[in-house]
Amino acid sequence: MRRIWAATLALSICAFGCGSKQSGVVVESAASESGYASRYPEEMAKTRNDFLTQESGARTLMQNLANYPGELDKPDFARVKEVYSAADAAGRSGSYVARARENRSVESFFEEEKGEISKKVAGAANYAASQKGCKAEVYGPASHALEKSVEKQLEERLRAHNEAHGIIDANEEALGKANREKLEKHADEIAYASYLVRVASHESKAELERKLAESKDVRSTLDRVIQEAETAEADAARKEGDKKKATERKERAMKAKEQIDVEVKAAEKLLKDLDNRIKALGEEYDKAFSELLNAVDAKASPGA
Repeated sequence: MRRIWAATLALSICAFGCGSKQSGVVVESAASESGYASRYPEEMAKTRNDFLTQESGARTLMQNLANYPGELDKPDFARVKEVYSAADAAGRSGSYVARARENRSVESFFEEEKGEISKKVAGAANYAASQKGCKAEVYGPASHALEKSVEKQLEERLRAHNEAHGIIDANEEALGKANREKLEKHADEIAYASYLVRVASHESKAELERKLAESKDVRSTLDRVIQEAETAEADAARKEGDKKKATERKERAMKAKEQIDVEVKAAEKLLKDLDNRIKALGEEYDKAFSELLNAVDAKASPGA
């Protein structure tokens, strides 16, 4: 499930225009900023890919739902149904969604900076080992341990906002201690599938629309950056180092201009069918979850 997390956006659905207003807070578009404009094609591609990953990830999780009851060894299936229903509801709850967004922010940071962080952690571990006369290479183990620790803590933080885990804990005997680990995994996957379908996919659509609305202003910003850079390059009074920086800004802006039309067209193409795809995803999830509950009911019936 970690790969799916990596593509989930930590976004809030908001109004579009020159600024977004929510609870009196105004968040202005960054389209006039040179750095944002230069990153715009990359960000647009990321938003498109995020939805596609959320869509495929949700379907992967749905495919496993039907197998859940058969993985359990003689639990109280009435309680199992409570766990599954609570997990489904959790995926749409404000508490779970807020924590999922926070987790995504942490994961996004860690993914981008993992190499540098791992180097520093491993460097500290190597130094500590060398002080004790140990010459073993610890970079690999230290990096792996760090990644697993972050992943585990993020899982625990999200579980604290999934009511299904409270039900599992309160009914451990009825559910069967041997089933606990499997039920926890089921609760994680149901809640996350619910979140991807009911929340994340809609947020990705909103973000795609927001970015598309900025495309004209981004183009204007890129043109301005190129013009200003060329003026700086031609300025005899400018220091060579500053001219070099201007050339670098111009090259970044020109590269973004070359990519922006392709990314905008791809985003517009996806957006045309996005409502239908989100609706279909919701229907598939409802069907899969309903079949799961029916399977649990069948297991709970006498003679099953």
